[in-house]
Amino acid sequence: MEERIDYFDCHADTLTEIVENRESLWRNKRNLDLERVFGFAKRYTQVFAIWRDRNEMGDKPEAEFAAICQKARRLIDAQRQYIALCQSGADMKNAHAAGKAAAFFSVEDISIMGNMAANIKQFGFTFAMMSWNYENRYATGAVCAQERGLTGEGRRMVKCLLDQNIIMDVSHLSDAGVEDILSMTDKPIIASHSNVRALCDHPRNLRREHICEIIRRGGIIGVNFYQPFMGEGSGLKDLLRHMDYILNLGGEKSVVLGGDFDGCENRFIKGIIGVESMPHLLEELINAGVEEKLCQNIIFENGCRFLESI
Repeated sequence: MEERIDYFDCHADTLTEIVENRESLWRNKRNLDLERVFGFAKRYTQVFAIWRDRNEMGDKPEAEFAAICQKARRLIDAQRQYIALCQSGADMKNAHAAGKAAAFFSVEDISIMGNMAANIKQFGFTFAMMSWNYENRYATGAVCAQERGLTGEGRRMVKCLLDQNIIMDVSHLSDAGVEDILSMTDKPIIASHSNVRALCDHPRNLRREHICEIIRRGGIIGVNFYQPFMGEGSGLKDLLRHMDYILNLGGEKSVVLGGDFDGCENRFIKGIIGVESMPHLLEELINAGVEEKLCQNIIFENGCRFLESI
């Protein structure tokens, strides 16, 4: 068997998908499962997004969201010999020491929680996004309108989340919304699954100044494997270009992977078919001349270091 590697991924929709399809986290037909990961990984940390299309939920989404959370927890608990839900760097280190994967919860669009967002921490969440692709009561998604930022209610919600030490994730958020969050806190923030707009002019990619500010604050940026974020026909070399851009801005400790498994409709760049492609990605990094320590930072250490620091 090939040498095993460590692996950190900042965003996957797998739990949401298998909740819908009643599949197992150990083995399923999605882009990611534990059986495949443990085939190559020594230590593994995964941020799982909990998401629903808010437009398909009722006026009071709390009951539906609570049911989703409960099912997601059960899916993790069913594999408790392999994975543990964590909320801190210490939890993650304990999971790894026990030979388990470390799972973290992120809510992808805070509005789907309804009033439950006021107590988000008690539901096991560590990360939160203010919006998805649409406009909601709090903020506007990047693909909807870049010039519209947080609403007054959105600003109050950001303060509520920050008071609970929730990490703000600006992937999906409009440019104006990112600026609003940056103006409200000096804490590190993340972009869990976004690439570089200067290299591919997609609204979901990050502006240069926002990349620089995330780096300055000690945050992390998860490069995304979604082909439209790098251009038609893109492959691993294009992914490396986006990594290089962030690295050249001083992001040696900020670049991580944010593969968006099970959130891409299988529209991955060439060379990626699922989580089983991660050893191949590491090999491509090495073949491209990326030094071993930097490779390790990108695929594991940067993400873990961030979680331990906050």
